[in-house]
Amino acid sequence: MKIRNHQFDSEEVVLDFHDYEGCEFNKCRFVVLGYGPFTLNKCEVHSCEFSFAGPAAGTIQTMANIYRIGDQGKALIEATFESIRSGRTTGQAKAD
Repeated sequence: MKIRNHQFDSEEVVLDFHDYEGCEFNKCRFVVLGYGPFTLNKCEVHSCEFSFAGPAAGTIQTMANIYRIGDQGKALIEATFESIRSGRTTGQAKAD
């Protein structure tokens, strides 16, 4: 669903399957469920927080568990973060 030029104030905003363009978010709580993609295009975000539920929360828990495995787990998660920072988000990362 595409939402354009809307102002959100102190609301819970589910991001999955939404395309927000030119919107303004003030003191909102973004919820990422992990069921589908979303975009925030040319939006202004002020004093908002993110929360993760459903599959997205499960993914974060899985990554935390991998990180705690030891050096190889830490390297894999750090490589994943580096691929995100560099824009190479293929879903694969390799620990050196």
